[in-house]
Amino acid sequence: MKIKIILTCLIIIPLIAHSGICGQKDEDQLSKDDMGRGRIPLVITATIYSGGLYGWGIPYLLDAKFTRQYVGSEMVCVFSGFALSLLATKDYDSGPAVSKIIQGGAVIGTLYGFAIPAIFNSDKTKVYIATPMLTTPLGALGGYGLSRRGGMSEGGVELSLFGSILGCAYGLATPYIINVESIDDKDQMRIYAGSAMIGMPIGAFGFNEIAKRTEVSKGRTRMIELGTCMGIYYGFNFVYIKDPGRTKPYIASMMACAPIGTTASILLTRNGSYENGRSMLIILGTILGDVFGRGVAYLAGADTWREVSIGAIIFAPLGTFTTSILTRNMSPKIQKKMALLESLPMIDTASKLALIGAYSTIAKDENSAPIYLELYRKAF
Repeated sequence: MKIKIILTCLIIIPLIAHSGICGQKDEDQLSKDDMGRGRIPLVITATIYSGGLYGWGIPYLLDAKFTRQYVGSEMVCVFSGFALSLLATKDYDSGPAVSKIIQGGAVIGTLYGFAIPAIFNSDKTKVYIATPMLTTPLGALGGYGLSRRGGMSEGGVELSLFGSILGCAYGLATPYIINVESIDDKDQMRIYAGSAMIGMPIGAFGFNEIAKRTEVSKGRTRMIELGTCMGIYYGFNFVYIKDPGRTKPYIASMMACAPIGTTASILLTRNGSYENGRSMLIILGTILGDVFGRGVAYLAGADTWREVSIGAIIFAPLGTFTTSILTRNMSPKIQKKMALLESLPMIDTASKLALIGAYSTIAKDENSAPIYLELYRKAF
């Protein structure tokens, strides 16, 4: 059971961190009012952590026996977290991107807080509560320190966070591929947790290097993320068509094809501009190409999902390139209208869909946690 809890945290928590990055403006284009809006996610994060982790965690660690003690602790922690975060950010003017770095650092700190006790093979539930309570603020401080260095564009931040998610997924998939199920559960938990902890910074560092060595705008970042997801998509479908009857070939194929998709997207987007909603239109065109291809295959006589997938494999990239060509020379007026598509975090949803397949193959029972997909975000 603890293995399932750790795996769930290792997959869900990074996705939550990544979802907040989408839908923001470039840092150098922020107005003074926009800069102040970066305060909102920090206050919300502090309030959620105060109630969701510390509010019930403190009385649990103190062996509270009465419900009123838990309710009182929640009231104090939520109010304190909200009030203190307001005071701490009263002069905040660094913009949403910096706030997301801090927010992501806190979430990663929580993730490591769950993984560290697993590595040391702890059997005490309280340790799994106390450690995240210590590592979460440390992660937030680390994110703050990283943001103070400067030189990180919002596209680079998003790409690095996406890399950490991918690295975490590789960290979870690698032990599964090498068949750690043959050892006892405690050792399995240590291996999965340690592998994910190693994979996450490697993935973040790798994609951060990509952001440094190439000119990565927010739009191009989404195209690189799309290419990576397309690699995972092709890796899954290649095996799905053959139907080996085992899950490990799916994972291995997706792991092999993901870097191919990343490399291809980097090379193909070197000379284009993908701002003002163009990247979102291309992503939408890819999805519609997949759907159209499945429809064509079905009308052509395909009777099974595997046969239908052949049409999707062919038409999905056609949708990508067709949309790219049709949106190459959008007028400034149309570009301004297309900027509204920035509120659609499609690449966030695409990355979650890709990881759902990987997680579902690892889970062996029906106790898997849901991965929530966000289709629209409205900022207030």
